Amino acid sequence: MKETSNENFGIILIGSSTGGLPVIEKLLSGIKRDKYAVLIAQHMPEGYTGMWSERLNKVTPFTVKEGVDGEIVKCGYAYIAPGNRHMLLSDNMPPQIVVNSEPHVNRFRPSIDVLFNSALHYSGVKVIAIMLTGMCDDGVESMIEMRSRGFITIAQDKESSAVFGMNREAIDRGGAGLVFSPDDMIEYLNGI
Repeated sequence: MKETSNENFGIILIGSSTGGLPVIEKLLSGIKRDKYAVLIAQHMPEGYTGMWSERLNKVTPFTVKEGVDGEIVKCGYAYIAPGNRHMLLSDNMPPQIVVNSEPHVNRFRPSIDVLFNSALHYSGVKVIAIMLTGMCDDGVESMIEMRSRGFITIAQDKESSAVFGMNREAIDRGGAGLVFSPDDMIEYLNGI
């Protein structure tokens, strides 16, 4: 088991769609697991997220699993929203995973907006939102709101994106405070 005991860890929220799988693997392989918990909303159908989490668990230093309703968020873990389910952070402390089957948001379940919006009430906890490659604009409105409230918001750059869509919208509409390649994201996150 890949255990860690940091009590003052940050939480990284990642929104991703088309082209995001290899980027997420790269991020989880490079980010220091003793500093963060990671929650991922990847637009992926039911049945695939379990296999993907098992693969990531084998090839990255994070303990990777599908999010389970009621589970306490732990440093060194990466939680993937189960296919066809929303995943979000609870309102209480310590943060817990909430998984539900509420209606689709922006045509998606899991929705990035649902995940990002769930962190808006957090203060005193380092929460970072990252928008990766993908089509449409799921997550952009919540990222704009997060940035306006002082959260760190990062978008993947055009050059490294398979589809410069969601991240382009986040940049163009003012939701992204920082724009990085995956390598630069890793360097930044490990340095703060």
